[in-house]
Amino acid sequence: MEENTLPIRFNEILREEMGKLFKLKPLPLDPDFALKYPSEEDKSVCLKNELLACDKTSGIRSGAMDFAGSMLVNFGSVQPGSDYDFPVLGYTFAYSSKFLIAVLDLHPVAKDREYTEKYIAPLQAISQKYAWIPKTEGGRSEVHDWAKKYDSGCALYRWCDPQYVPNVEEAFRDYLRAFCQCIKKAEPLTDPSLRKRRDQYLEDYRYDYITYDPGSAPLQHHFGEEWGERYLKEFLFAGE
Repeated sequence: MEENTLPIRFNEILREEMGKLFKLKPLPLDPDFALKYPSEEDKSVCLKNELLACDKTSGIRSGAMDFAGSMLVNFGSVQPGSDYDFPVLGYTFAYSSKFLIAVLDLHPVAKDREYTEKYIAPLQAISQKYAWIPKTEGGRSEVHDWAKKYDSGCALYRWCDPQYVPNVEEAFRDYLRAFCQCIKKAEPLTDPSLRKRRDQYLEDYRYDYITYDPGSAPLQHHFGEEWGERYLKEFLFAGE
């Protein structure tokens, strides 16, 4: 008898929370990205994606992978639009009957005092609020070395028991509310040096995540290396 898998709904939570403050509008998506299976004959893995317009952002990009019910993954990326330098929202939640992996952060475009106080300081209390969620023994407890330069210092990074799904959902809502406030308070960039800083950061961010993110491995395994690379460049980590 197959073991039932508890559905996760982190992408829905993102739409719920951001939709409270911003008008979200579905944008056209390449049909090859909207819904993907390994092949016409093989429907064991399903990848569904969504692209939404949102004020001041370059778009909300989210995906959901279903590995025949044995594991469910929700993930997404929201980058600032060309006139703004608020943090990048990045998240991945992977659920199975044995574990829940949560990777969630607001990646700061800069780390000077003014930027940190404006955008990152509110995350500190949220991070501390969920520090009690216990890590699974033997599970990874910090981000990969290549990603540390993008870490806000307030990330939620957990390998934990699946019983904590409701608590991680609550944490996600808190991070999203903080992210929405970042968007609301963001003003258009008028200083060319700040715009240059933003552009260089996002160029590095996209390159590193496309090149090194371990999440690309299942994409390439199930859908092919060429398609997986194109998906990362043209959808998940694409700019405006």
